[in-house]
Amino acid sequence: MPSPVEQNAIFLSLVKEIQSSASTGKISEVLSDLIPTNSGPDIFEDLRSKNESSWDFRSTLYIVRVVQENRQSVNQAYEEAMSRYSKVNTITSKRKANEEEVRLKQTLTDYILKIESTFERNDRCDEAMFKEISKFLDGLESVDKLNESNITSLFLSPKAVALVTPILEKYEECYKEYGKLKPILGRLIRIADYIIEDAGAVG
Repeated sequence: MPSPVEQNAIFLSLVKEIQSSASTGKISEVLSDLIPTNSGPDIFEDLRSKNESSWDFRSTLYIVRVVQENRQSVNQAYEEAMSRYSKVNTITSKRKANEEEVRLKQTLTDYILKIESTFERNDRCDEAMFKEISKFLDGLESVDKLNESNITSLFLSPKAVALVTPILEKYEECYKEYGKLKPILGRLIRIADYIIEDAGAVG
């Protein structure tokens, strides 16, 4: 786990990446090095409960990282679900699918589409968040004086808080959706494995 000083170095790198109008993908890559100290659902309320002049840069980006972390976890299950769907599809292409197989394929399709839709919403959140933080940094006269020691004292302006608040609400929706989707996908993958095993198609 990165030390507090190493974490601050990552935040400083994020400032530079966001300021340089780097691609969302590049910013997200740097963001993925952060290790959140709290990844529970209360992180959203904790930030909202702060006075608008007390929203610090680090806490705001920690939330983006927590959502990213959940997305990465769901993405792994998503890829496994896609693999199982392909295998079941191969099995049923050689013979008529039974009722359980038809139901599984339809349910997998529905949830794969839900996940893809949530990923798209998450992408829009990232683009909007980095855009607003970039604007905030561009207007910050002391941005060139930021370092690993004082990055902890970087607070968003009330205007920036007002602009990122609705984006954080969208992030929270994605966070909750990921929490619902992952266990459902896990159950569907297990059902698919039973069907594949019964069909003698394991591996």
